[in-house]
Amino acid sequence: MAIARPASRKVDRLELRLEPDRRDLLDAAASASGMSTSAFVLEHATEAAQRALADRTLFVLPAERWNAFVELLDRDEQPVEGLTALLAGPSVEDLE
Repeated sequence: MAIARPASRKVDRLELRLEPDRRDLLDAAASASGMSTSAFVLEHATEAAQRALADRTLFVLPAERWNAFVELLDRDEQPVEGLTALLAGPSVEDLE
């Protein structure tokens, strides 16, 4: 009989410092969810990270708008009035 083994072992650790009231809140939420605090924090932090990165990695448009977007990408470049002058000027970082 084969023994099922997890796909990967958890070897990394993430430690954080937090106020007692936040710890109490996390413990209560984890308990209400039937999870350990560690599993609760990992699951919800992972979901938050995916949402935070989604707008930087995922681009969703309805089909008709997607087709128009692709047409714009495929057409020859066109000069934008004033862009050369704007880019030749100081950047925001230079103004600080």
